[in-house]
Amino acid sequence: MNVAPFVVPKSSCPSCASCRAAAVAVIVAATFVVTACGKKGPPLAPILRIPAGVTMIQAQHVGSDAFVTVTIPATNIDSSIPIDIGRVEIYGYTGRRPPPNAQWVEVADLVATIPVAPLSPDAPSADPAQPPDLSKGAAPGTMVTVLDHLTPAKLVEGRVVAEPGRRRRAPAVPVVATTPLDAARGAEPEVLRRFYMAIGFSERGRPGPPGTAADFPLFETPAPPAFVNATWTDATLDLEWPPSGGIVGFLFDSPLPQEDAPLDELFEPIVTAPAPAPNAVVLPAGPVRYNVYREVEPDPFAFPDASAPVAWAATTPAPVNPVPLSAMNFTDTVEFDRQRCYVVRPLRGIPPNSIEGDPSPPNCFMPVDLFAPAPPARLVAVADEGGISLIWEPNAEPDVAGYVVLRGDASDATLQPLTPTPVAEPRFRDTHVAAGKKYVYAVLALDSRLPVANVSAESNRVEETAR
Repeated sequence: MNVAPFVVPKSSCPSCASCRAAAVAVIVAATFVVTACGKKGPPLAPILRIPAGVTMIQAQHVGSDAFVTVTIPATNIDSSIPIDIGRVEIYGYTGRRPPPNAQWVEVADLVATIPVAPLSPDAPSADPAQPPDLSKGAAPGTMVTVLDHLTPAKLVEGRVVAEPGRRRRAPAVPVVATTPLDAARGAEPEVLRRFYMAIGFSERGRPGPPGTAADFPLFETPAPPAFVNATWTDATLDLEWPPSGGIVGFLFDSPLPQEDAPLDELFEPIVTAPAPAPNAVVLPAGPVRYNVYREVEPDPFAFPDASAPVAWAATTPAPVNPVPLSAMNFTDTVEFDRQRCYVVRPLRGIPPNSIEGDPSPPNCFMPVDLFAPAPPARLVAVADEGGISLIWEPNAEPDVAGYVVLRGDASDATLQPLTPTPVAEPRFRDTHVAAGKKYVYAVLALDSRLPVANVSAESNRVEETAR
């Protein structure tokens, strides 16, 4: 930019130094302003709204399935809100160590995509007692579980990618533990692991940073029972199943009787095995125990569930038994005229170092109430003016709906119903009697089974003469 020269006008006082200094200051200021005009500064970094990394992730191995639970991020990478997130992708990888963070999407397989619903500030707060509505996607800050079917292809080690900037080393040969002493010295079996990682994406498809990986070892699972038998009574339902692995598995898990040590071993020094290495993989040990799982047909009279299941969400199964079972039987409460299915899964080890096997073949059935109430007891008849009053003890069964009173003559072997409909109370007054005539009475109990009730046997018979 060209600047015209600044001429200092001649003053009537050329010897005045203060005037010349002021003129020079004006020239310097003008030059600075003119030369700085239009000069651009350094560009500012754009503000990126991408979700924070998924740090809350858990993976549970159940038979041939894996249940992966993640918490949807609630803030952006810079901790700002509202979060800009459109989906969360979950990746799975099988190997001896997880791939580098930059290569997860390249070498791992996509397990599930969780759509994330935008969180409206005007939306009412969700009721924690009610299941979340996932029809529009998961809400930020909520927990979601997805199911990963462990097909044979997913149990094979995936492609190994060397980390950038590092020289590829030859794979180390794992030391296989052949004896308990080898395992105690730090040798570990050659076991693959299944790793999972979740990555959030903004609504424009920008990926967030890699989060925390979850994993579990791929141990061989115990064999499931071959079948499950079910029998029921009027109050309980009993399940039984054979041992895991059949008779061979039963003998393998049964402890052998302790034998006396030979005399030459009594004087040998006792060698204590060293503690296992901190990073050693310890196989689940101990006898096989069992978990019982139940699926019940939805109640047709209940209100429909507003939170319909979606394809990308799953629920981790929970056994009906509070603790794993050592015995091969279980007693459950019975509910008649409602379809239900039972399966049994074998379990080896103690959580968290435990492994649960595949389920047994399901046993699906509908318990039918074929159990009649007990006969009413202690029937008593008392005659007075105008009728005969009957009273008896009420039945203890909770499903008893009422009683039917029977009557006949003294010579009748079969009594006929006196009440057209069952009476609810354990008493009745017969007013249709003839004076001086002897009558025989009995009572039947009926339950609430539909469409045909179960009827008890007759109570004790009583005779009474009308007055």
